[in-house]
Amino acid sequence: MEKKDNMRLYKLRGYRKVLTAGFKLYTENFRRLFKASWIMALGYAVVCGCTGTLAAIKIPALTVALVQQVTAFQGIFVKPFLEYGVNLIMLIVLSLLSVITLAFASATMLAKLKEHQAEGNISIPSRWFAVSPKLMWRTLKGVLFTGIIITVPYILMLSALTFLAVTQPEALHARLITVSITMLVISVIVAVLALPLSYVLMKYIMEAPCSYWHTMKNSYGTGLRYWGTLFLVFFVSTLMVTITGLVVMMPAHILNIANQTAHLGLLMGDPLGMPDHIIPLTFVTFTLCCFIQFYVSQVTLVHNYYVYGAIEEKAKDISSAQRLNSENESES
Repeated sequence: MEKKDNMRLYKLRGYRKVLTAGFKLYTENFRRLFKASWIMALGYAVVCGCTGTLAAIKIPALTVALVQQVTAFQGIFVKPFLEYGVNLIMLIVLSLLSVITLAFASATMLAKLKEHQAEGNISIPSRWFAVSPKLMWRTLKGVLFTGIIITVPYILMLSALTFLAVTQPEALHARLITVSITMLVISVIVAVLALPLSYVLMKYIMEAPCSYWHTMKNSYGTGLRYWGTLFLVFFVSTLMVTITGLVVMMPAHILNIANQTAHLGLLMGDPLGMPDHIIPLTFVTFTLCCFIQFYVSQVTLVHNYYVYGAIEEKAKDISSAQRLNSENESES
């Protein structure tokens, strides 16, 4: 009974206890979480495998072909240029599809966390695919809306920089250091203000149905108030996942670097030197690495789940104290 109480969601916790509780819940229930999510995780990994293969094999090959063509003929033929553009569009589409499948795969984990939220435990899944389409759609909307909020400032900043580069290139070159520092400061401010969105996203998914924007309006201030806790949990959890992820993704990175180096050697007259089976090898490697990396990265999801519960409990205690003070003042 005491163990179950220690693992419940809504409990006052500092960032250390949030990290400990999240890691413990994840490791102790990993087999159950894996059984509930492996199909969607495999789908995500396959999409990432296609994306990684295209980025590591096709794009460098087309880039080298275009550079060689420009060097030899002082111009770009329409056919290879269009092929390059089509492959870039395919890469963008696959990247977006990766985000969508990642949201769907995370929804299978969130379904078990919602069960833990309601019942205090995670049961053995009765079937391989038990997540509701409604939760998957809600998770996708939350991820996309959060991503839009974060990326819009950067898009506006890059658009302004592009406009200056086209209209006033001399002035931009003369004040390059000032512009770089300004961009850095703006990026840091956006990152600082974006951190409470992790709390907003989890609250939107875990609580009663309401619009994302309504949840953000009512909850962003609470997340900003507990920015320090969010930052400490995010920093430690992300650092742990990043270090582990570098090891997990190392085979994929090695293949990518080897392929980039081989195609760079073509520009210097060297043979390609890559085996005939490099495409299926790259696809299988990226797929397996991304499948494992998905489960490594889900630790941050569980940590975000517990920090959401801790903030909710703190906010409830503050609200109760304020209400009690108000009642005392009214009586006196």
